[in-house]
Amino acid sequence: MQAASRAMLMVAALVLAPLACSLTVADLSDTDSYSEEYSVQARSTGSADVPDWRVNDNWMYDGYLDVADFVADSGVSTNVETLEGSLDRTVSDIYLYDIGGNETLVYEVESIGAYESSSVEIDGYTGCLYVDMQTTEIIRVSDLATYSQDVTIDVYFDPDVLWWSCVENQRQEIGVLSVDNTFYPPLENYDFPLSVGETWGMDYNQDTEYSGSSNYVDIPDDSSDTNSTSWAVVSQGSSGVAFPGCYQSFNVTSYDSDGDEVGYNWYCPSVRGEVKSSIEQAFGFIAVHELVSYQPVTRGKEISIDIEYPLSPTDIEISAWVNVTSQGQGVANQDIQFRYESENEIQNVTTDENGSYHFTFNSGDKPDDTSGSGELGSHGLIAWTHLEGSVLGTKTLVIDSEVHEIDLVARSSAVTVQRFRPSTGDEITLVSSIGFTAISGDILTFSVPVLNRGLIQSPYSNMVVSAPDGSEVSSIVPPLESLQEARVLVNWTVPESQPFGNVYLFFEVDPLEEITQDGNRSNNLGSFVLYVGGLPIASLSLPNENLTNEGVSLDASTSYDPDGGILDCEFNIEKVDGSYAKLSDDDCIVEWSWTDDGSFTISVTISDDEGDQSTTNSTITILNRPPVIAIGSNANEVVVTNPITFSVMESSDNDTRNPSEPVEILWGTECSEGQVGQSCTVTPIVEGELTIEVMATDDDGATTVAEHSVQVTNIAPSNPVAELYIGEERIFPDSRGVFTVYEGDEITLWGQAEDSSNDIEALVHVWKPDAEHQPEINSTSTGARSTLSGVSYNTSGMHLATLQVFDDDGEGTEILIVPIQVVNVMPEISPMTTILGNLEEDQEFTISPIVSDTGNDSDSLIHCFDLDPSTDHDSDGVTENDCDVQSTSLIHSWPDSYSAPSSIVFHVTDDDGASESLEFTFVVINSPPEAFASASITNPTEGDSVILSANGTIDSQADMDSLKFHWDIDITVDSDGDGNPANDIDYTGRWIEFSYDSGGPKKAQLTVLDDSSSHSVIMDLEVADKPVTISGTIQSSIGLIIIVLAAASLVAWTFLRPTSRGEKEMPIMPQEMDMDAAFDEPAPPSVTTSPFEATPESPQHPEDPTILEGLDDVLEELTGRKQAEHPLSEFPSANDPDEQKANLDPADIEALFEE
Repeated sequence: MQAASRAMLMVAALVLAPLACSLTVADLSDTDSYSEEYSVQARSTGSADVPDWRVNDNWMYDGYLDVADFVADSGVSTNVETLEGSLDRTVSDIYLYDIGGNETLVYEVESIGAYESSSVEIDGYTGCLYVDMQTTEIIRVSDLATYSQDVTIDVYFDPDVLWWSCVENQRQEIGVLSVDNTFYPPLENYDFPLSVGETWGMDYNQDTEYSGSSNYVDIPDDSSDTNSTSWAVVSQGSSGVAFPGCYQSFNVTSYDSDGDEVGYNWYCPSVRGEVKSSIEQAFGFIAVHELVSYQPVTRGKEISIDIEYPLSPTDIEISAWVNVTSQGQGVANQDIQFRYESENEIQNVTTDENGSYHFTFNSGDKPDDTSGSGELGSHGLIAWTHLEGSVLGTKTLVIDSEVHEIDLVARSSAVTVQRFRPSTGDEITLVSSIGFTAISGDILTFSVPVLNRGLIQSPYSNMVVSAPDGSEVSSIVPPLESLQEARVLVNWTVPESQPFGNVYLFFEVDPLEEITQDGNRSNNLGSFVLYVGGLPIASLSLPNENLTNEGVSLDASTSYDPDGGILDCEFNIEKVDGSYAKLSDDDCIVEWSWTDDGSFTISVTISDDEGDQSTTNSTITILNRPPVIAIGSNANEVVVTNPITFSVMESSDNDTRNPSEPVEILWGTECSEGQVGQSCTVTPIVEGELTIEVMATDDDGATTVAEHSVQVTNIAPSNPVAELYIGEERIFPDSRGVFTVYEGDEITLWGQAEDSSNDIEALVHVWKPDAEHQPEINSTSTGARSTLSGVSYNTSGMHLATLQVFDDDGEGTEILIVPIQVVNVMPEISPMTTILGNLEEDQEFTISPIVSDTGNDSDSLIHCFDLDPSTDHDSDGVTENDCDVQSTSLIHSWPDSYSAPSSIVFHVTDDDGASESLEFTFVVINSPPEAFASASITNPTEGDSVILSANGTIDSQADMDSLKFHWDIDITVDSDGDGNPANDIDYTGRWIEFSYDSGGPKKAQLTVLDDSSSHSVIMDLEVADKPVTISGTIQSSIGLIIIVLAAASLVAWTFLRPTSRGEKEMPIMPQEMDMDAAFDEPAPPSVTTSPFEATPESPQHPEDPTILEGLDDVLEELTGRKQAEHPLSEFPSANDPDEQKANLDPADIEALFEE
């Protein structure tokens, strides 16, 4: 029956084992087990092995720096206690590093922290305090031991300025400090694998180097010290930080050589690091951080190490397997380095096709650098490759000289207690640092551990626990692998009748000694002691109210502990800034005063020897003290309108919170400095007694009023002032005090003076608007102000106006001189058309500009026309300001387009030399000549003398004397032989004389040319043949021969020359004229004219010398006369245009026309 019951119990344990393993202490606090006197459960617990980190793994923390002790030691006057901020921690590199002459694989970890606190007071200034920290750590991969820690701290202060908070550009550097710590051997903050109850300690040498600068903190000297630190894994559970996966973190608490707690780390295996920590940084800063973000790099490829025995005897060969996977699949042919650095063993291996490699190594016999129970040493194993960002895997090997096949251990040191106090609802995990104590009514959960320190798995076993009340309970312990632990949870509620004193918990694993392989039964029995006491009774006595800055006695000395022992009293006193001061006193009596009024809370917490506490609260009302103020003046009397200064002689506030400005000052009247301040300057305007009040207000609103009086006496008016206006617009003086107006501006003078209020309306104002030039002109008015309108100045320059003000006692002000600079107004030309367009030669035009100016200047204006702006006629260096014609208008014409300018300038100048100008542009175009021709004989006979005259030809006056006259006596005959009979120049001159050598119709053409154009006319003449005679016949025959020869020559030339442009012909009837008609302008004949452009040609003679050669001999043979006796007058030679024609006697010409 007993065997059957035990079998059923084992089956039940197997079924419930998964549930028991997942049930945490925190879960138990919410179960109904608290309602029972006691209950028993069992669960398996694991341990945390050394983690593997990768480059760029990142942890982000929020936290604060507790600098209260640091500030207290520095001597700086400040209220700062904590600075809040964040810490960013990143693995920056993984590499081999020499530590103590051994090549060691290490992590390099970079941390950046930024912390700040506002409303901080430093040496009397308020602002924001900042602390920036940058830390570089060298951490051993095999066990996370710290080899070195280099910290740089930058502390700076941004003060408040007026109403701006924390002004950055007023930043004050407190100090830049560097601390370099080196630990040897490296500091083992963890001793993996971690399990509750494990303890270890070590002695190490710490070398510290300091550097930096600070005006507030002395830089310590470098040091080298030997220190001792110990650690304990005090509990496993929630750290209070609700980070996923970290509800079963390990609380690793550190202690100094005196056993005092100096910090803790809550290690969370899920994040491969701390989820919460409190450690002492350089210079005594206490840094407290809580994890807010964990960002590991993606672990695509992973390396793991499996070993045959996690706990191994010394100096034996152990099998191990290195496994490399990627996304869960084995990675073949991966080169891996296995490192067992404690024994300096290194193996380079390559994985097989399954991604694994099996090898053996010797466990060695070297201890680690820490001292702990139950082991010789715990050493890290590493498998890594530096490729792909240094991928690695780690494992801890524990070695000991005494190892058994199975060794079940009842670990007394690892018992933990979860205490729930229903009266307060508080639940805590009791650890040695706070004491294992309880009071009646507490619900306790004992976690009793069983550890297998053997090489192989232990079978099912049993644990018997003797409860504090003497009852026994039993629990099944599941099979445990090497170094695996199980815990039996025992709930016990402390009875109300439980007497004060120690209670004991005894427990034994395998009490019936059923496991024969257990090689060490001396550690199967364990015990635990807990003290049950009572809560201390707190009492506090203090007055209901008191004045500021007056000491108050806070008395808690009547508090007591019902279970006896010594009490500690901690007072928590509310300060005027809302924060609390904590004071401890062995006698439980402290004295405190408040610097400001208000209602304040005081509490006292009484702690007994067991760590139990009770608290009581009370309040006190602190009454404000009113401020103190007294004022005086710098004189007992003052002349009216003269300033007098009243000053604060004394001001204070005994309970001010702002010593630099204890009270606010408010004067009862307007002051030149403003109504708030230490002094008040006023200017009385009425004679008699003047009384000034001032009110002082403290920071609580309490007020005190003081007053002071002086006598005010009369004075003459003073400080005359003047203003100038043009219409409604005020004009202001320049930097010299000179007003500027323009000639003719109508201005208004406005003035006033200062005097006592009873005299001000009776003041007499005397104005002289032009005191220098017209001193006899003045204006007088009575009143507080005066106005003089309609003032104007017609001359430029400086004018001086004066103002003097008199009171009814005949006292007057000094003469106020108002300088007025009158600026000349320059003449103005009204807009008009300035483009005259094209003008012909001799064409008259008129320009009449309209000019305006001020009345005084209008009569003295000088109007000028510069007829040639390109020429400086007056040689003053300016070409366009000549006064060629001084007149208000201009009537002008240009005789010659060639010499005419393209513009003229009109300018007008006033008596101040100010001028305005206007330029008129135009183009003078040439007038072409109009040719007119007449003949002396209307129907000449062959051989008769004919005079052709150009009288009657017209052109511009300037061109008349330069005209050129070209004559072609017959445009049907090509006399120059160029092939164009119409372009011959037979004669030149205003009139010519010649005779035709043949009869018939003739077309004579006159072409007149000026400097840029020409005009032609054609006259039709009928030349009668000469009467025939024998000699004439002969001569005619000879002439005919000559003509034929000449014609042949002309025909030849015609074909060789280009034809000239045609001309429009107009028949003209030849007229006979007398001598005077040749020079006078005859009546216009009926002619048709055609202007054309003609280029003068060299004259061509009609005779060809080769044709006429031998002509004299022929004539002599036919006529019997020599040619010399009978010249061929019928064929006169054409005049050379370039030769001066022979002058004819007018009488001969007149006789010729009369024949």
